[in-house]
Amino acid sequence: MIRTPTGMMSEEDVLALFEQVGFSPPPGMPTQEAFILLMREAQRQAEQEAQAKRPGRGRTAQLPSPATPASAVAVLQAAGATIEPIHPCGCEIKGLDIAAMDGTLPPAIAGALEVLMAEHGLVLFRGQGRPQNESGVQGRYLSAEQQCKLSECFGAGELHSTHGVHPEAPCVDIFRLSNDPDHGFNSVGPEWHNDGSFCREVFGHVVYHIVKAPEGAGDTRFAHLAKAYEQMSAPVQARLRRCASVNSNGGAVHPMAAPHPVSGRTSLYLHLGMTGAILEKPAAEAPASPSSVDARFGDGSTPADLPRPKRPRPELEGVLAWRADEEMDPFFCAFSGLLDSEAVSYSHKWTEGDVVIIDNLAVAHKAAPGAHTLDSGLRILHRTTILSARPHDPPPDLGMPHTLPTTAPCPFEAGAGWFEGYVGFRWGEWNERAVPH
Repeated sequence: MIRTPTGMMSEEDVLALFEQVGFSPPPGMPTQEAFILLMREAQRQAEQEAQAKRPGRGRTAQLPSPATPASAVAVLQAAGATIEPIHPCGCEIKGLDIAAMDGTLPPAIAGALEVLMAEHGLVLFRGQGRPQNESGVQGRYLSAEQQCKLSECFGAGELHSTHGVHPEAPCVDIFRLSNDPDHGFNSVGPEWHNDGSFCREVFGHVVYHIVKAPEGAGDTRFAHLAKAYEQMSAPVQARLRRCASVNSNGGAVHPMAAPHPVSGRTSLYLHLGMTGAILEKPAAEAPASPSSVDARFGDGSTPADLPRPKRPRPELEGVLAWRADEEMDPFFCAFSGLLDSEAVSYSHKWTEGDVVIIDNLAVAHKAAPGAHTLDSGLRILHRTTILSARPHDPPPDLGMPHTLPTTAPCPFEAGAGWFEGYVGFRWGEWNERAVPH
């Protein structure tokens, strides 16, 4: 059987689908991998269609001056809104009716929200929308057009729709998720991740809007990446500032710890379901012996025997690669455990009309257990992703490339972790989790 976004299919049916759409996989490629390759091509075509049908509006959000949380709160209060913090990440905004504005926020309001998202990770609006019946789903929620207009208020002001379009999606820019494959894509995002990590820019902001809320399980969890970084020891922090991840589905290289462009707080960044390699640039001088060892992440030292490039390459000069079992697996497990902790993560239980907007560099997120099964009733979530105004590259002083496709042969010595494909490195007890994002 072959796993697909809408459920399991027999290999015979998948091969018939290949023939129907005129797809010829490379000789010898397993059918499951060939199906993933077909999905990538479909995603690429969907992106082209989406961008052709909906031209970007361009950036309109205006940050307050100074761009501080206090200034942002003042702007929102002047507009009649109130702000209530959510522990340990996020804040709820009350008093703004998104539907009444037809989804388009005034630039000053959008800018104030961007500042709050940069600091707190996310903003929550409850009870948004009007009675709708899109795709036969009755409820009170924003129309697809209103959600798209809302999304265009942030970041570069342009939607960046790169995923498949479900048959029930109201438009190509809505990525429709559901615990019922007939109503949306299922088994998406059970591991901590940031959306769009296969792009050099990643996504700047993401809007999640519940169309059908389950009665019980089905939360989405969010973890504050600056607070997670601050939970680490100083030597581990220093090591991660010299590291970068390589995305397994495109080869984009992103720093594992870097200052947030708006808040200035150093934030972690690692997609636990789509990483192909971890790179490290050792410190020029050996760090002083740490006074203590972090039980989760070690002492922050760089192993002397990490794999080096096989041959000289200017963009990899002095760069080493982590090994799968020795470095990647224990770190990924510890990283996931850190983001799971109550000190940094918030589990959002959806209610009808909820809108959650995240700063995609300030928080990671994942689907909680129960989000992929119908035990608690139908769950339908609409996601829109917004193009970032800037790339998320490693700092120049590391001298690392912006892309390093894992489809090419591994450029490092034997032992280096190097994984190509949609899901990348499978860490920990991966076969006990749902299908990785």
